[in-house]
Amino acid sequence: MFPSDGDRTEVDPAFLLHDDVRQTDGTRPWVLLNMISSADGATAVDGVSGGLGGDADRRLLGTLRGLADVILVGAGTVRAENYRSPRTPDDRVGVLRATSGRPPRPRLAVVSASLSLDPTAAMFTPVDPGDPPPLIYTTAGAPTDNRRMLAGVAEVVGAGEGGHVDVRLVMADLFRRGAGVVLAEGGPSLNHQLVDAGLVDELNLTISPLLAGGTAKRILAGPALKVPAGLRLDRVLTDDGFLFCRYLTA
Repeated sequence: MFPSDGDRTEVDPAFLLHDDVRQTDGTRPWVLLNMISSADGATAVDGVSGGLGGDADRRLLGTLRGLADVILVGAGTVRAENYRSPRTPDDRVGVLRATSGRPPRPRLAVVSASLSLDPTAAMFTPVDPGDPPPLIYTTAGAPTDNRRMLAGVAEVVGAGEGGHVDVRLVMADLFRRGAGVVLAEGGPSLNHQLVDAGLVDELNLTISPLLAGGTAKRILAGPALKVPAGLRLDRVLTDDGFLFCRYLTA
């Protein structure tokens, strides 16, 4: 990857991203939102994001995942993208994790008000038997049968009432568990909730050199924010026509 200012000195994203400062006020984790969109704003092609990406985007995503303590995702995205347990980071990122005293892999956390998840899905198969099960954040009113089916493959945590998961409660629980950096991967509805709650500290947005058309959702899906969230552009990298933008909340 190369800086976008014309400097053709290639940078290693593993070390570049690792050196970024990610520190909050000590009351919650740093929340890093990572998304990809086409040049015209589409977040998916044929219902999934994979059609927008390329090798460079996948390398960057792998690095971000490897540097996170928790990967947070909405249930709809889990089903659409056929999520799996977080993989072991490559050697460079793995060494960085080990030297900071963190587990070999990040933990997966899913937001699901209804608990409509298949207990035989790939996300419930750990990379190693010693890995903790996924966290599933739900509401007090979630169907009892669904809760019972998932109890053997996940840790189900109540985080809201009235059919709505409160993302503030989710972050508070993750912080109590020792999470310092949470990587949120969508979907757009979850992204909107996090931004609306003032919980997003960083946005990593990959802009794919494609025009997709259609009516795909943008990276946020929901009612207009009462006050638009300000962003400050921190860095832009480029590779094979893709732009990799790092924004910090203003």
